[in-house]
Amino acid sequence: MHIIIIFLDGIGLGENDPTVNPFAVMNTPTLHMLAGGQRWLRQTPRTESERAIFIPTDAHMGIAGRPQSATGQATILTGRNVPAELGEHYGPKPNPPIRAILAEDNLFKRLVTHGKKASLINPYPPGFFETLNRGKRLPSSIQDAALVAGVPLLTEQDYYQGQAISPDWTGEGWTHYLGYHDAPVYTPEAAGKLIGELARQHDLTFFSTWITDELGHRGPFSDAVAYMERFDRVMAGLLEIWDDDEGLIIITSDHGNMEVQGDRRHSENQVPTVVIGQTRHAFAEGFSSLVDITPRVLQALDLAP
Repeated sequence: MHIIIIFLDGIGLGENDPTVNPFAVMNTPTLHMLAGGQRWLRQTPRTESERAIFIPTDAHMGIAGRPQSATGQATILTGRNVPAELGEHYGPKPNPPIRAILAEDNLFKRLVTHGKKASLINPYPPGFFETLNRGKRLPSSIQDAALVAGVPLLTEQDYYQGQAISPDWTGEGWTHYLGYHDAPVYTPEAAGKLIGELARQHDLTFFSTWITDELGHRGPFSDAVAYMERFDRVMAGLLEIWDDDEGLIIITSDHGNMEVQGDRRHSENQVPTVVIGQTRHAFAEGFSSLVDITPRVLQALDLAP
């Protein structure tokens, strides 16, 4: 059993409004197929398709206000209602109480404790580690969960060796913005296939991108559309080589944002969760909020208490 979690920061289920919501206009046939031929919108109900179950997911978890990254990500990785424990949504980076929750137990830590292999397959450039080690940068909840579990954050060497996936999927950011002119560049389909190949090396493979959230805060609209159309091709490549009996692919988010272009704040919309795989029905049974992810992953891996 191999589990892939694809975390898209800041995507919610918004109105069918082509003036503000990229999901209302983007050409994403693979994503639509995963929702039974429907767009990922507020009115899209829980839907089962041939390979997937699409689930509108509660990111509020009983706490009023706009959901935030630190508490949402920590909830995804612990199965605890972190906003309720804090009494608020908090972010973007985890504060000491959230870090204490992640240090006590999290999905990465649970797998490592039981001798399973887990990887956060995002690569980070040297500048990231320099600022992190100098205390000039706080890790995100996802990064912190991996670090306290002893799961190393991957480097540019890992990216060159084909063991990591860039947050833009193709790696063009490494060549165009970071100056690694000889770094690998993939087509979106090839990136998707590489995710599947890496997943076969681990029990849990976690991919995270912040670009969706950045496009929600700053736009532009056209870039948001283009990014999700690129992700659609990534998923087409992954699904082409993935057998549903190999395990589960889970796509989810921590809060809404990108679906309301022009409003730089997070939205209060539900977020999409998509579950792909032969055992998706067991995973999806009773699933309604971000709290439900970690317990069901552990159950799928026979690690539930």
